[in-house]
Amino acid sequence: MWSIDAFMDLAVGDGSAAGTWLARTGFSLACLIKIAIESKRDYSGYYEPTTYLYFKVRARHLKHRQRMPTKLHYRVFLAARLLFSTALLLGTAPRFAALGLAFCFAFEGFIHFKFHVNFFTLLACCFVFSPDMPTLWDPMVKILTGDPQSALDIVRSAHGSRFCQSAVALTLGALYIGGARRKLNAPFVSGMVVISILRFTLAEAPRRHHFDGWYPRPFQAWTARIQPGDKIVKAAMTSVIGLEAVLPLMLLVPGAWPYALGIGVLMHAAFTFMFPGTLTAFSVATVSAYFCFMPV
Repeated sequence: MWSIDAFMDLAVGDGSAAGTWLARTGFSLACLIKIAIESKRDYSGYYEPTTYLYFKVRARHLKHRQRMPTKLHYRVFLAARLLFSTALLLGTAPRFAALGLAFCFAFEGFIHFKFHVNFFTLLACCFVFSPDMPTLWDPMVKILTGDPQSALDIVRSAHGSRFCQSAVALTLGALYIGGARRKLNAPFVSGMVVISILRFTLAEAPRRHHFDGWYPRPFQAWTARIQPGDKIVKAAMTSVIGLEAVLPLMLLVPGAWPYALGIGVLMHAAFTFMFPGTLTAFSVATVSAYFCFMPV
């Protein structure tokens, strides 16, 4: 029989923190991937007066955003994120590193609102409350010395409050359910939204190096040929909405967790294929959060 005490123990009581360790490690890697992509694409000039984004952001928030970050500001900002991301990955002062990342992502979202940046902000806030766990060095040393079983045992030995784990799980559930609700409209279901973005990306690829547009020729030809409302497009869009609505429930069922992980990996691989520069880091962080549901 379920009771409030039993529910609270499941949500915030002590238990295995192996899933939290894996989720935190994956999130740290996602943060480093995000930094690498932004550095490769020279995002240090993201808010320079010569860019469209500069005028877009100032026009929307003229009162509060009179001064935009310069190249120097953005490079310092990236350096801070690199420091905090590396510290979180290694497990060095992880709570302080997570707090630093939360402030960095919150600042980025304040300047230019983006849903995936808000998701990173919330995940970083969750990991501020992570329990004491092994550093990355402990299992890595075992792997490098040819003893992967001992490395696995070290990760499994992680133990502590489930509060962080529950917070990450709740954040992921809200992301998926909110995303499904937001996509439940005629323009998205028909495929018009995705097709328009893909075609715009292809058209802008030669002029704007920070867009995706890497697609192989067969995919480019298919993108030019398909039309909103085609059966295959509507089936794909409807499947995305259905999966995003169902995945949080599947992750809660221990027997369904491996299948949910496999489906999530495939779904986010498709997202990343279409928009690698934009969604690679987001996909890694999202799938890493699945491990907070991992049955032990």
